[in-house]
Amino acid sequence: MSSSQKVRFISGGGLHCAADLYLPKLKKRNEKRPALVIGHGFSIVRSLLAEQARMFCEAGYVVLAIDYRSFGESEGKPRGQLFPLQEAEDFRNAITYIQQHANVDPDRVGIWGTSFGGAMVSYVAAIDRRVKATLAQVPVTDGYIWMKLLRSEQHFVELLDAVDKDREQRLSGKPGATIRAAGKHGEVCGIPSSDDVLAFFEDVKKDHPTWSNAILLESIEKILEFSPLSMVDRIAPRPYMIVACGGYDVVHPAWAVADLFERARQPKELVFLPYDQTGLYYEPGLSESVKVAVGFFDRHLKK
Repeated sequence: MSSSQKVRFISGGGLHCAADLYLPKLKKRNEKRPALVIGHGFSIVRSLLAEQARMFCEAGYVVLAIDYRSFGESEGKPRGQLFPLQEAEDFRNAITYIQQHANVDPDRVGIWGTSFGGAMVSYVAAIDRRVKATLAQVPVTDGYIWMKLLRSEQHFVELLDAVDKDREQRLSGKPGATIRAAGKHGEVCGIPSSDDVLAFFEDVKKDHPTWSNAILLESIEKILEFSPLSMVDRIAPRPYMIVACGGYDVVHPAWAVADLFERARQPKELVFLPYDQTGLYYEPGLSESVKVAVGFFDRHLKK
C-alpha cells in the first residue's frame, strides 16, 4: 500500500515550498523507483492533485505534488504572486529534492502539469536536462496569446491599461493591486470565465481551504512575457506528450494545443480525449487521462 506525507523543500530566496510526498509499496528498503514531480494550474493548490498523485503512486512512482511559492501552504509574500519564472524555479528545486530521496533513481525523473502547470512543465523541461519525460495536460501555450484569447479586444486593452497603471502605482511606493484569479467576462481578472469554469473554481473554494481566488495584478505582466511555445522545441530528444480535451475548451483551445505540439520536436505524442474543458478533473476523465499518462511514463521511465 502506498503512503503520503507532508514535506517541505527549499526554493528561491530560501523560501520553503509545501509538498505532498507519495511513496509506493517497496519490495526492499533501498529500492530505487522512478519519480514524478506534479503541479497544478493557475493559482490552484496541490490538494486538488491528491487523486492523480495517488494513481501515479499506485502505478509504482514516487510522487511529489507541490504548492508554488506564495500559494497554498508554501511560504512567500506578498501572497498571490503568480510569477511564471518563479514557479519554474520551484519546479526545478522540487526535482532536486526528489532526486535526493533514498528511494528515487535520480536519472528517472519525469514531470506532469495541468493547465498553467502544463505550460510550466513544457518550459521547465526545455531548460532542465534532468527531466527525462514530460507530460503537459491541457496546457497553456503562451502567456500573451492566452491572456488575449480569453478576452475581447476591448477588454484586453483594458487589462493592459490596468497593468500599466499598476506599475506606476508600485513605482510610486504604493502597494500593487490584487485581482481575482478567476472572474466574470469584462472584469479585470486573471481568467475571465464561463459559468462552468466559475463553477469549477467555486468547488475548489469550497473543498480546498488553502486556495484563494486572488493574485497580484503584477502577475499578469509576468504572464504576458512567458512563452513555453517559444521554448518547447528544446525538450527534444527527451520524450514529450500533450493530453488535451477534444471537446469544448476556450481556456485551452485545441488549435492552441496543436500549435504547441507542432512546435515541439520528436519524440512527441498528442492525445485528445473526448471531454470539455474541466472534464479531466472529474471522473471518468480523470482516471482516463491518468491512465494515458501512466502508459507514457512507463514507456520512458521504467526499465
